[in-house]
Amino acid sequence: MRRPVMRALLALLVVGSVTFALLVGRAEPTPDLSKGVDGIAAWLHDLTDECSTVRRGDDFTEFAGPVRSKVYAPFVAEWGTCAKEPYGRLGLLVLRPGLDQAWLAALAEGEVRGDPDLAFGDGFALTGSIGMEYLGLKRLECTPSACSLREIEHH
Repeated sequence: MRRPVMRALLALLVVGSVTFALLVGRAEPTPDLSKGVDGIAAWLHDLTDECSTVRRGDDFTEFAGPVRSKVYAPFVAEWGTCAKEPYGRLGLLVLRPGLDQAWLAALAEGEVRGDPDLAFGDGFALTGSIGMEYLGLKRLECTPSACSLREIEHH
């Protein structure tokens, strides 16, 4: 009689531990930014088993497009790409402060519309949108007067 109870308790402990690990991993995106984009790639690889090789040296304007490059580039400390499904090239960006204000200014000038197409963590961003809510990343939503980080809703 004790064995079924012990197995049930052990199963609950394992399920609870896995759930806790997923919640902690999702709630606190923590790549090691002292390692630049390699730190972001290592963090993604730990979470998804993808993004193991970082590619550098591509033209940022060609990658992001001329309008986004004009707004993003002054705030990108380092960038690279990696392969992570469903993206052939997922952009990894280490950011300097101020991108939100630059986007707001570009929005006011009519240079851009809507919100940036980045998923944000603390000091970094990814260019993807699909699945980013599972990584604990946020969207930057802007009105004509202010921008704020918001949770990405599950689709």
